[in-house]
Amino acid sequence: MFTSAVDKFIRWSSPETRLWLYEKTPAAVLRSISLGYFRQTVRWAGTHSAFYKRRFAEAGIDPQRVRDPADLKDFYTTPEDIVAHAEEFLCKPPSIVFESSGTSGKNKRVYYGTSELEDMGRMTAAGFSMMGILPADRVANCFDFSIWIPGLLCYYGLAAQKCFVQNFGKVDPSEVYRRMEQYKFTIVMGEPTWLIRLTELAEKNGRFPLKMLIGGAEEMPADAIAWMKDVWQGAKVKMCYGSVEQGSGFGFQPCDQAGGYHIDDLNFLPEIVEADEEGYGELILTTLRREVMPLIRYRTRDVTKMIPDRCACGLRAGRIARLRGRRDEVVVASGGNLYPKLFENILSDVAGLTHDWQVVFKLEGIREVMEINIESTRMDAEEIEAEIRRSATSRYPDMMKNLALGIFDMRIIVHPPGTLRVARKLKRVVDGRHHAVSDILPVSELVEAGVVK
Repeated sequence: MFTSAVDKFIRWSSPETRLWLYEKTPAAVLRSISLGYFRQTVRWAGTHSAFYKRRFAEAGIDPQRVRDPADLKDFYTTPEDIVAHAEEFLCKPPSIVFESSGTSGKNKRVYYGTSELEDMGRMTAAGFSMMGILPADRVANCFDFSIWIPGLLCYYGLAAQKCFVQNFGKVDPSEVYRRMEQYKFTIVMGEPTWLIRLTELAEKNGRFPLKMLIGGAEEMPADAIAWMKDVWQGAKVKMCYGSVEQGSGFGFQPCDQAGGYHIDDLNFLPEIVEADEEGYGELILTTLRREVMPLIRYRTRDVTKMIPDRCACGLRAGRIARLRGRRDEVVVASGGNLYPKLFENILSDVAGLTHDWQVVFKLEGIREVMEINIESTRMDAEEIEAEIRRSATSRYPDMMKNLALGIFDMRIIVHPPGTLRVARKLKRVVDGRHHAVSDILPVSELVEAGVVK
């Protein structure tokens, strides 16, 4: 599909050259290149994909006349489309498939070609280079290698960066910890909750100097970063943002501005839709250089905003803010518009809690209940509850005013460490008022299992 000199240059350029592109290319030029790829992608998909042919026809869209995203009006693709029609998206035969972990019980299947996977490795290597990973680094890759993409993708990126790497996969953190001295790792990468457990081992059994910890797949709890830096003797803690659908990393943190991500403008065209007064809305992505299974205006369900100002670090690439949560985790309830970051802020003031927590909204009769489930090593459940209420009152007085008026009830339940997370990802805010809640472990089951008394 893509045969231009620009595409060939981007496809085969080194990580250092791609970094130069982001540092030196004016934003207007990057935007022009992105729109050129956007038009080619729409025409390619409209010609070769059964799904896009049908959907464009239904929407009255002529792919040949599309110049920018606004021309597609209210046309979007969704996770539900991929679940129901994955193979109809295909424009050419795939070489490999990955699946998401899913929250609905039906995994999304996303297909790629061999050359795409290799190119995504080079893109990822460019992101790693921006973050400070050098060929001399020794990396423990602890992302999962099962049915989803991060472990293999990071390996391709590290190989393109010519680093020494051991691919652990998502093993018990103790397996990595006992090899730290043997292999002299300088960088460890994995899911934030996994990195937190590794850090707990180091804090208890002995610390090693590290250059960097890199997380991805879910947000890093903000209050964990300073502690992790201290345990690993000054190591930087950085995040990548990506997904099975995005393939390569969409967002990286190449500088010390940890409030968001620099984004890959050459391979994705981002939009924000249904934004609130602060600019936060749902992130929409179009893949720009994928031929097997392109995604056009794909609704990620992630809530963020674009940062218009150029970063102090000098990179010209666009930026998004740290994710505020997911569209399906923003609950409009009697306490207001409630989202994961709000509860993260409240709980950050309380000592002795683990980083796993979940808020469930329920109806008991006609009474709305906000049930805050937390894990703690402390035994003083009543004092923990009092501290949470004080923190909530200090930070969000309007929400607690509604509670004081009796508009809803708040219930705080303390669980032993390690009992809330029953799947790969823990959905932070769950609305169980009007439908069955299938992705949490009810407290009644914990009681029957003897975990909670």
